[in-house]
Amino acid sequence: MKTEQWVVNEHIEGVPNADKIYKKVIKTLDTNLRPSEMLLKTLYVSVDPYLHGICLDTPIGQHMGADSIMEVVEAGPKAMYKKGDLLQGFGGWQSYLVSDGEEKLWQTGTFPMVFPKYRKLNPSDYTDEYPITTSLGILGGPGMTAWGTMTKYFNVALGETVVISGASGAIGQIVGQLSKLAGARVVGTAGSAEKAEYLKSIGFDEVINYKEVCEPEAIQAALKAAAPDGIDKYFDSIGGDFTDAVFAQLALHSKVAICWQWATQVNQEYGGPRILPYIMFPRATIRGIYALEWFTEDNWSALIKEVGSHIKRGEITYHHDMHEGFDSIPTAYQSLFNNSDKNRGKVLVKL
Repeated sequence: MKTEQWVVNEHIEGVPNADKIYKKVIKTLDTNLRPSEMLLKTLYVSVDPYLHGICLDTPIGQHMGADSIMEVVEAGPKAMYKKGDLLQGFGGWQSYLVSDGEEKLWQTGTFPMVFPKYRKLNPSDYTDEYPITTSLGILGGPGMTAWGTMTKYFNVALGETVVISGASGAIGQIVGQLSKLAGARVVGTAGSAEKAEYLKSIGFDEVINYKEVCEPEAIQAALKAAAPDGIDKYFDSIGGDFTDAVFAQLALHSKVAICWQWATQVNQEYGGPRILPYIMFPRATIRGIYALEWFTEDNWSALIKEVGSHIKRGEITYHHDMHEGFDSIPTAYQSLFNNSDKNRGKVLVKL
């Protein structure tokens, strides 16, 4: 049978140009399954900023990896799952695939990582308030990143100040809402007045528009006004000048979570101040966030139960920007970097 794939056609540093980076190909898929293999049909795929780094480490001509929801079309006698099961995993930008669903070592990057084995999605875990597509968003990897940071590391306390860069993204807005539920003062950054208003509508106390406040001194002043008592917790997805300013205002025993660095990964900004003195005196802790370490059955169950309950009670909201059709995947991906003012949270493609 035939499968459509978006493959990596060119490696381009800096702001992605999806028209050049990706090429659509149609390949013949061998459906003579081994006993442990499954034929999978892709139903939804995720597009995320971090895929830029994955792309740069993907060999030319290989399909683009990405999180997806898949249906088992056929299964070998010893396969992990059976026909009709719905799965979530790193199936990638391809319409059909053959896989055994086991974890895969990703060896081409600077730091080798493991893509977890595919997990079965139980339709009964999802509701009208949070449908199965949330397994790629607030109840999937982004949600686990936010919830894991909050419960395994931050432990936000009543009265603390939490600052979130890139707060209108799929992860940042969850961190913000969970922090607000914990009784914190929540400050976020956004790139437009519309996004700032959206964040305030879901509970953020203050939002700094980084496209209006972009000079170092202005950033320092805006942060001081928004967080006059210092910053207790900082969740960072952007980096750059804003993060430099945050380090100068960290409170005693503060914690910093580094989720991603847009400034270096996309904008290729590698300069900045020496930050060790800002860590030393407040005795701050900095931790890199690698959410895959939290991908366990117990944690998935807890995430769905806890965050799902917040959604049902109207305490947390989320938003999906849904694109339609396999051919729209590059456009959906490009929307993360150009004209992103239209995006609110998670960007998905329904095949």
